[in-house]
Amino acid sequence: MLKVGQKGYIKELVMKKIEDSQPNTVFFITDFLELGSPETIRKIFVQAVLQDKLSRASKGIYIKPKSSKYGIVPPSLEEIAEAVAKRDNCQIIPTGYTAANIIGISTQVPMNLSYITSGTARTLKIGNRKIIFKHGMPKNFATKGTIVPLLVHGIKEVGISNLTENNLLAIKNFIGKTQDSHFKNDLLNAPNNIRTLINRIIFH
Repeated sequence: MLKVGQKGYIKELVMKKIEDSQPNTVFFITDFLELGSPETIRKIFVQAVLQDKLSRASKGIYIKPKSSKYGIVPPSLEEIAEAVAKRDNCQIIPTGYTAANIIGISTQVPMNLSYITSGTARTLKIGNRKIIFKHGMPKNFATKGTIVPLLVHGIKEVGISNLTENNLLAIKNFIGKTQDSHFKNDLLNAPNNIRTLINRIIFH
């Protein structure tokens, strides 16, 4: 770790990384702990915010603003969730209406995003919205692809008995446009009733 007397150099390194990054890059205080203490990095981030080089999304989470002719374009909550998962070296799977919305069986755009995670449970407040991470059992992450877990969680949220013909068509279209080589094998791990439903949809 660099010495206190090198704070100016630390700031130079952090600011250069920010300036060299793409718009909407997500930064964490923990990204720079090899350079200085959390408090030192936080103070540099605060200065970057005052200079409009960063915006604060949540505690310890900052974003390089992306501008358009209409103003600042914030990253999606999904992008922030993925960045958190990458930082924590863990897996996440959308659940509830987050999953249902992705696969097209719900038009309800969730105010808050919900995930299960192989990492630590937490809730991040981003503006007036939240990203909720709930710890999931290891069996939830047994699949190699991403499509089957989305289908399982989305269908569970809506309920098989509540699915309409339009919902079934949406599921078929969602499966059809994906390129998941693990789909067939992953489907074997799905609950029996959901596996049966999906097979019926595919071969209908």
